Order: sequence, then structure tokens, then C-alpha cells
Amino acid sequence: MDLSLIVDVVIVLLIVAVAISIARAWRTRPARAHLTSLDSEARSRYLAAWERIEKRFMDAPEEAAQEADSLLTALLGERGHPLGADRIPYQLRQARRRLAEGQRRHRTEDLRRALLDYRAVFDRFIGSEKREDAGEGRRETA
Repeated sequence: MDLSLIVDVVIVLLIVAVAISIARAWRTRPARAHLTSLDSEARSRYLAAWERIEKRFMDAPEEAAQEADSLLTALLGERGHPLGADRIPYQLRQARRRLAEGQRRHRTEDLRRALLDYRAVFDRFIGSEKREDAGEGRRETA
């Protein structure tokens, strides 16, 4: 067999492998860029719900962690994030693993770590508060 033919076949196979890798990466890219923002009322509602969850953790850690999962699922859904198992944020999957581990082993430390992971996802997806402009050329005074 001719050596140049072998080199050409190897190059073609490499190009095909790179193209497949790019197509897979494109298909599984994060959907965060397409999220809708929350209005101030919804944002306030989620913040209040999160505060209740954190306060409840001391008395009922397992229930609080489960509520955190439900709250995050609702928040992501309202913002338009795809909720397929392969599309949810890594830290949310990690929180769910820790929640399951804490439930299985009855360990509050696992539940605490799960809640911290839920908090990180919450902080990332709650968005910043929109500020109203005071008006052109005017300053607001406290």
C-alpha cells in the first residue's frame, strides 16, 4: 500500500473525529445564555422562599434540602432552563447526590453540604436586582 494513501486516510479520520467532537460539544452546550430574567416580584418571592428554607434547616434538615431542590427546579423552569437530566447544572446534580447520600446514611453533614451546593446554584441563577434609573442628569439622594 502506498504511504501517502495511508497518511491521507489518517488525516481524513482525524478530521471526522474532530467534527464529531465539535458537533457533540455544540449539542450539549450550556443553555444559560438563553435564560429569561425574573421580574422583581418573582425574584423577591424566590429570595423569601430561600430564607425560609435556610431557617428550617436547623429543625428539619432533610425536608429543607428537599424544599431547596424543589425551589431550584421551579426557579430554573421559570427562567427557561432546560430541565433534562443531562442539561441541569453540575452543581445541582452534585447537590442531589449529596441529598440522596444524606438521606441514605442519615447524616446531617451530607445534607448541609447539599444545601450549600443548592445555595451556590440559587445564587448563580437568581439574577441581580434590576435598578431603576433616577433620570437623566439627576442624582438620587439617600
